[in-house]
Amino acid sequence: MPGKLTAEEFLLKAGYSSPSIKLYLEKVNVGAMENPSVTSTYVGLPCGDRITIYLKLGENETIQEAKFEYDGCVGTACSGSALTLLITHKTIEEAWRITKEDVLDKLGGLPESHCAEIAVNALRKALENLESRKTNCKTWGFAMIMLVASGKGDRQSFR
Repeated sequence: MPGKLTAEEFLLKAGYSSPSIKLYLEKVNVGAMENPSVTSTYVGLPCGDRITIYLKLGENETIQEAKFEYDGCVGTACSGSALTLLITHKTIEEAWRITKEDVLDKLGGLPESHCAEIAVNALRKALENLESRKTNCKTWGFAMIMLVASGKGDRQSFR
């Protein structure tokens, strides 16, 4: 009677690479983050796997820390971990350029490549949220300046 497979042996037989398995078993950057600069959730189709990504920005709009939570398969977990490693210490502009292929390269491939796409889409949604906030702040600030300048509002009315 053959012995039981270890988790690593099982995942290797399922087609996962050693780098993927290591990220999965060590749960690299898995978990929520206190006081993130932005958070976003993305649900992939057709599988329904979910990634919530948390980003904390530092100076010069650099991603100082990245974490994620997931509800899904091993491939989604590996992809989330690989993505966080790829984007940490990158600028927002550099993070925009991260692709599904970059995640797959970091992992040495995956049996289901759409998992990498879920992670990248979660990142893009978070980056869009950041851009939206910046635009809203600039618009709000401009509107406040125009109202005060026109004499129809004062700084106190915006507090």
